[in-house]
Amino acid sequence: MAPFSTGSLKRDDRRLILHFYAAVFEKEDPKLRHLPLAVQQKQIIVTCNYEARRHGLYKLQRVTEARKKCPGAIIVLGEDLTRFRNASKENYNFLKGFAWSGKAERLGFDEVCQAAVRSRGRG
Repeated sequence: MAPFSTGSLKRDDRRLILHFYAAVFEKEDPKLRHLPLAVQQKQIIVTCNYEARRHGLYKLQRVTEARKKCPGAIIVLGEDLTRFRNASKENYNFLKGFAWSGKAERLGFDEVCQAAVRSRGRG
């Protein structure tokens, strides 16, 4: 059983969360965006996209359990970190360009933190 509810996942345009590892594979092969996709390291699912979550998959799930829960899931190997490091550098440089101070803090190769403030028009 999943440690959290995977009931109805709804879009929330007020925030953006990227399942970084899965997004890297989806960018390489856009057909994966609408299929249940999970990324495996060792015998564990390290992340999965929303479509996979709708089918009961979740982070830190054993691969054998994930295959039983969703036999049609595409489970890709994420052991080689090269593609993630390259994507991380690309994302960091992109996001850094939007920071008013020109600064963004890298918290790891799958996380970037920057202050974002909603500006209000004058007048």
